[in-house]
Amino acid sequence: MNDGAPARRRPGGGSLQGRLMVTSAIALGSFLAATGWVLERSFAGSVLAGAQEQMRGAIYGLLGAAQVHGGRLGFPQGLGDPRLSAPESGLYAYVEAADGAITWRSPSLQVTPLLPTPARRPLPGSFRFLDRASADAGQPDVYQLGYTVIWEAEQEAEMTFWMLADRRPFGAEITAFRRNAAIGLAGATLLLIVAQLVALRWGLAPVRRMTERIAALRAGRGDDIGTDYPRELDALAHTLNRFVVGERENQERHRKAMGDLAHSLKTPLTVLRNAAQELQPSARALFDEQLELMDATVAHQLSRAVAVRSVVPQRALAVAPLIERLQRTLDRAYAAKGVAVELVAPAPVSVRGDERDLLQMLGNLLENAYKYSASRVRVTVAAGAGARIVVEDDGPGIPAAARERVLARGARADTRHAGHGIGLAIVVELAHSYDGALALAESDLGGAKATLTLPR
Repeated sequence: MNDGAPARRRPGGGSLQGRLMVTSAIALGSFLAATGWVLERSFAGSVLAGAQEQMRGAIYGLLGAAQVHGGRLGFPQGLGDPRLSAPESGLYAYVEAADGAITWRSPSLQVTPLLPTPARRPLPGSFRFLDRASADAGQPDVYQLGYTVIWEAEQEAEMTFWMLADRRPFGAEITAFRRNAAIGLAGATLLLIVAQLVALRWGLAPVRRMTERIAALRAGRGDDIGTDYPRELDALAHTLNRFVVGERENQERHRKAMGDLAHSLKTPLTVLRNAAQELQPSARALFDEQLELMDATVAHQLSRAVAVRSVVPQRALAVAPLIERLQRTLDRAYAAKGVAVELVAPAPVSVRGDERDLLQMLGNLLENAYKYSASRVRVTVAAGAGARIVVEDDGPGIPAAARERVLARGARADTRHAGHGIGLAIVVELAHSYDGALALAESDLGGAKATLTLPR
């Protein structure tokens, strides 16, 4: 029941909200990335189709303006698209004869190096589109579109009209779209993740509320976990509440039954002890020995029943006030001895448990200290990994060889005082039920030193 210790992470553990967020982020990121890729491909295709349409329109414009004078192909001053008339404009045109000779080139191509003509020209009446990247830094990367016609003038001649467009403006348009789409999709992804986080936190709020109330219940700050939960958690909440109430009732019923048993046995044992006074001395010694054994056995079994670990969390109890209560009682019981008690508690220390269990553990340790001390008892309460209660006296102490033995049931290091030898055994069993421990050592006061450690 070491509720103060950090929970060990088990395989498959982790945050449910974290799992959902990671899964949602991966799915959402993958979906939006695929969407961005499809949009980018669609836009690039649309830009390419637009470039072909522009070049096709420019070729039709040239075909409409072409004239033949003296067997030579010529064009008027205006070529339809003003870019064909401006050098380095990004739009270029030339006409290729059937024998590969260049019969005309646009003014825009006068100072621009011409890419080699494709080896295969389009068939008459058809277009051929090429995406040409130049290996020469002095030549631009271009889209090239060709259209072959049979020119019927003074004599039939096959001519191919080639239109070239600089790829850079179209590439810049695609790059700008890609950048804007990436920014937009990244922003949308971030907004959707934030919205998903808000939705998850709102949706998992009842689970967090239940977890916090269970933690408060374990810390002894509540009696149940409440019932204000959605339908999915309502049955679980009611089941846990019924379990806590039922366990408390069973525990209390068990304690009462043990108390009734102890009370019912007390009178018969007293009667037998009084009746033993009338027996012969030899028989009376045997009878007293067996009565002491019966009394010790009953006390031990009751202590074991009390020490059974409860699954219902207990309340936090301050240690120093319990010690002061026990001190007042023992001061009256040992008034003739005049024991001086020093309580050292620099800071408040609390442990989680049942008050009767803590009173029994502390009471046994303090009573032993009062019983065996010469005149002085010191109790130190400190906090660390757990609550540490040290009870010391200035009595004869416990020999090192006997310290482990006196912690066992029925074992006693001193036979001068009355007792059954189960007080320390009860403390050990109760301490173990709380994941605590009891250790014996020698005190600097000269007597015994008992150190009880319990989880805080």
